[in-house]
Amino acid sequence: MQLKGIIETPLNQPTTIDLIEEAITALYRPRPLENPPSSNVFLNRTQKNTTGYLLSAITLLLTGLIMSYGGEWLTYIGFTIAGYAVPVILLIYIVRSDRYEQEPLALVAYCFGWGAFSGIIAGILNALITVPYLGAGGAGFIEEPIKIIGVYWIARNTRLKNEFNNHLDGMVYGAAAGAGFAGLENFWYITQMVTTGAYPPLLAIFIRSLTGVMHIAWSSMAARSLGLAKATKGSINPEDLIPGTLVSAVLHFAWNTTSTLFSLGILFPFTLNSMRKMIRVALQDETNWGYQQFAPDERN
Repeated sequence: MQLKGIIETPLNQPTTIDLIEEAITALYRPRPLENPPSSNVFLNRTQKNTTGYLLSAITLLLTGLIMSYGGEWLTYIGFTIAGYAVPVILLIYIVRSDRYEQEPLALVAYCFGWGAFSGIIAGILNALITVPYLGAGGAGFIEEPIKIIGVYWIARNTRLKNEFNNHLDGMVYGAAAGAGFAGLENFWYITQMVTTGAYPPLLAIFIRSLTGVMHIAWSSMAARSLGLAKATKGSINPEDLIPGTLVSAVLHFAWNTTSTLFSLGILFPFTLNSMRKMIRVALQDETNWGYQQFAPDERN
């Protein structure tokens, strides 16, 4: 089976406005790509040795934990593990959903580490900008772009960009960044809830796990638009950060500012269902392109 309709120069390349409209529409009805992907998606497909990025991933993760909490994350190691448990489980599900061309685990780990490290930057900017000017609801407009910067770096890196091919790849890397961020943030909330006596440990872990799941969904959707730009245009530019990140930031804003009943009863299932449908449609696109036979095994 050959790839269907691959073209070197994509016709009718989408504009930023087009991609914003698509990111909004995809929340409730994602559609398979009508036009064939750019041939740039499939050029230079030689495998790269990415195992060295595991060290960077570990360094970023530990830096995030140590700079945020000193040694407290080791003192309460149970809370640290609990805070990362659900994000990691969901991340594994999303990674395994990429059936035909699973991404190098070292790069997935790198994005995970970046997500944890980005929590430091987000904490500083939230203190300087969100709290005095935007209010608690504005955190999404700070956190969502910062989480995706690590994914954008892979997508544009001269050596690594050929590992980042389409919207399903974007969702995998974005989910990893969201999981790393969620675990770092979860530790603080769980510790505060338990040590102040506000909630028993199991309930605190459950409550924070819900927000952790949402962080993964938001980041996955934000990075999806980067992958969509790669598939449809053959390259990624800075403005391609806008569509998915804008939609994710608005969802994050709604999560922070609406009632608990609305957040858990409507936003939570809606967002998870949107992410599930986006993964399914992206996988359908890869099927239509013949990825079962063509795609190399990138895990190294």
